[in-house]
Order: sequence, then structure tokens, then C-alpha cells
Amino acid sequence: MADAALNTAFGQMSATDRTTYLSGQATNLQSTLTGKFADSFGQSLASTQNTARNFDIMTNYTTQSNNLNTVVRDLEGTQSFNLSTAKRNADTAQRNQEIKEWYYNNKLDTLFVFQLIFISLCLLAAIAFAAKMGFISNTIVGILIGIEIVVMILLISNRAIYTDKVRNKRYWNKRIYGVVGSSLPGGIQKCK
Repeated sequence: MADAALNTAFGQMSATDRTTYLSGQATNLQSTLTGKFADSFGQSLASTQNTARNFDIMTNYTTQSNNLNTVVRDLEGTQSFNLSTAKRNADTAQRNQEIKEWYYNNKLDTLFVFQLIFISLCLLAAIAFAAKMGFISNTIVGILIGIEIVVMILLISNRAIYTDKVRNKRYWNKRIYGVVGSSLPGGIQKCK
């Protein structure tokens, strides 16, 4: 119905009025469309700018997060290295102490053997002096010297075998249990 009324009104106008009316309508339509396009373009531009700002912010956050993760990994690596270095240093210091203790006790054992040798030589000298003075006979001197030499050989060989075969190589005051072929208590005998 509106179209029929518009056609009737349009048909009653003169050609100049129609041109003026159509040109006014075209100008109104052009300004309306241009305004709507400008508003739509402005909204799209603002939305795009907001999206670009949000993208820049997210990119910055991602970069900062990656930088922080790198710093944390570097700190973790440094801490791990420092911890392993401290452990190695502690282990080295402990092992040095064990070596010093072993060395000290080995020297004490050597001193013990030298004391035995010295005491034996003093005893041999006393026996020789007593024989020279005539207090004891040559047979008893031979028996005493033989016993002393056998005892010395047994004591020194026992210390050497114990240190070499039975003593713990790391801790001086500990022994190895279950040494194959050892005649000491706890030793494992070879199968025949």
C-alpha cells in the first residue's frame, strides 16, 4: 500500500519536482549510508585496535614469562651445580680425613713392629750377655733365641697378613668379613 501511495504521489509531481525530490532522497540516503559506514568503520577500527593492544599485551606477557622461566632454569642449574659441588667437596674432605686416619694408623702399626724388633734385639743382647757371663748354657741360649725368632716371625707375618688381607682398605679400624682362605674367625674356607 505504501508503494501505491508513493507511485500516485510520484505520478502527480512535475519532472523538476521529481528530480529535486530524487536528488534530496539520494543525498539523504548517501549521507545516511556514509554515516552508518563511518560508524561501522569506527567501531571496527576501535575493535581492531583493542585486539591489537590485547595481542601486544599478551605478546609482552609471553615474552616476560619466557624470560622468567629462563631465569628460573638458570637459577635452578646454578643451585644444582652449587649443591653438587658442595657434596663433592664434603666427600673429598671426608675421604681425605679417612686417608689421613689410615696413614696415621699404618704408621702406628709400623712403629709397633719396629718396637717388637727393638725389644727382640734387646732380649737377644741380654741373652748373649747372660751366655757370655756364664749364667745360662749354650743349649738354653739356642732354644731361647729360636723361640724368640719364631715368635717375632709369627707376630710380624700376622700383622702383615691382617693388614693386607683382612683389614678394610677404607677404614683402618674395620675388618673385611668373609675373606676367602682366611684362617681368622669369620673367614670363608675354599671348597676342596
